Amino acid sequence: MIAVPESSAPVKEAVETALATVPSIEVDEVISDYPDGGLQAWLVVAGTFIAHFLVFGVIYSFGIYNSYYLNLGIGSAAAVSMIGSVGIALMDLLCISASILAEKFGFRQVIFLGTVFMSLGLFLSSFTTSLPLLICTQGVMFGIGASFIYLPAVSLPAQWFLKKRGLAMGIAVSGSGCGGLVFSILSAKLLESVGLAWTLRVTAIICLVLMSLFVPFMKTRIPPRKGKADYTFLKKASFYYLFFACFFFTFSEYISVDFIPLYAQMRLGLPLADQATIMSVYNGSNIAGRLLMGFLSDKYLGHLNSWVICLWVTVIGVCTWLAAASYVSLAVVSAVIGFFDGGFWCLFPVVVAKVFDGDSSLATLLGTTYTLVTVANLAGPPLSGLILEKYGLDWMVIFVAGLALLAALPGTQGRLSFSKTIFAKV
Repeated sequence: MIAVPESSAPVKEAVETALATVPSIEVDEVISDYPDGGLQAWLVVAGTFIAHFLVFGVIYSFGIYNSYYLNLGIGSAAAVSMIGSVGIALMDLLCISASILAEKFGFRQVIFLGTVFMSLGLFLSSFTTSLPLLICTQGVMFGIGASFIYLPAVSLPAQWFLKKRGLAMGIAVSGSGCGGLVFSILSAKLLESVGLAWTLRVTAIICLVLMSLFVPFMKTRIPPRKGKADYTFLKKASFYYLFFACFFFTFSEYISVDFIPLYAQMRLGLPLADQATIMSVYNGSNIAGRLLMGFLSDKYLGHLNSWVICLWVTVIGVCTWLAAASYVSLAVVSAVIGFFDGGFWCLFPVVVAKVFDGDSSLATLLGTTYTLVTVANLAGPPLSGLILEKYGLDWMVIFVAGLALLAALPGTQGRLSFSKTIFAKV
């Protein structure tokens, strides 16, 4: 988990609410106003956990559907992967729009609208095996709904916690790995037992019921920030180090999520149940990475050091992917990639907060970054599917490794540059 030192300056504590990723908080908020606990505060954390659980549970389990759809023959690998990549891309693309709507009409209202939209998209997809319709429902509708849930929800815990913010955010974001773990196993079992249509319908019902139960508790505490967004960070080189690391890392991440199950089938001949188990290993490791790397970065390694470690070990993990010639070895590769992927996303907002400490544009910076990486989310899986079809599995994995390397290089250069301007242990 990510603990925020009690000795930090008030401004630093305030700007670290950029973990929320939306411009909805005042930098000069009085620290003593934070409850740092209580029933309502922990219910907000629980609701954010459920939001992560559902949104990323569906996203991280799409590799199971990807493999299933290809076996049905509904389209090529590049075309089928568009279903998942469109959903992920829209979730990021609409992040600023979702935050604006939440501030104007209310967080709970927008989260509930997203819940209905996401559930309806999954439910409608159960009535078709047409690739264009699946892109529209399981892709577009799901992505819009996911954005309306995720962005407002993830902004809330930081409004209720300060000294315990690391613990609160660690618990909240760990829902993504938990969701991926559960939905990967559940989807594989349901696909084998009741078929595609009922698997999607059950998933839709779970999303609608579970998120609706927590919507009433998703309350804001701090009023929206007034004034125009500040984009002066675009003139700073440090922004581009962080952005390109995030961009290429995102590019490689969802390729791994979508194609590890397919690799298990095509290269190792593993059945759907074993593919789901491997993805469960990935997601379980992702949970551990978010919690453990955050803890180690606070206590021993430093945030920037830990973040760069996550980048380079991910490169190593992807490079060893081709050496996975058995069920166990592929599970180990998945565990390594999943663990340090989780560490990267746990630490990224903290690194941004540290580098831009005291910058009032911090939340806008994160929102801009997540919106711009939409290109990576949208292009990664289809491009990898095209490489797979034209040149084979080996070249596809090499492509992923190259993208991971492109993420590590600006991240490392940024680490060296940042250390000249901020304190030694970074």
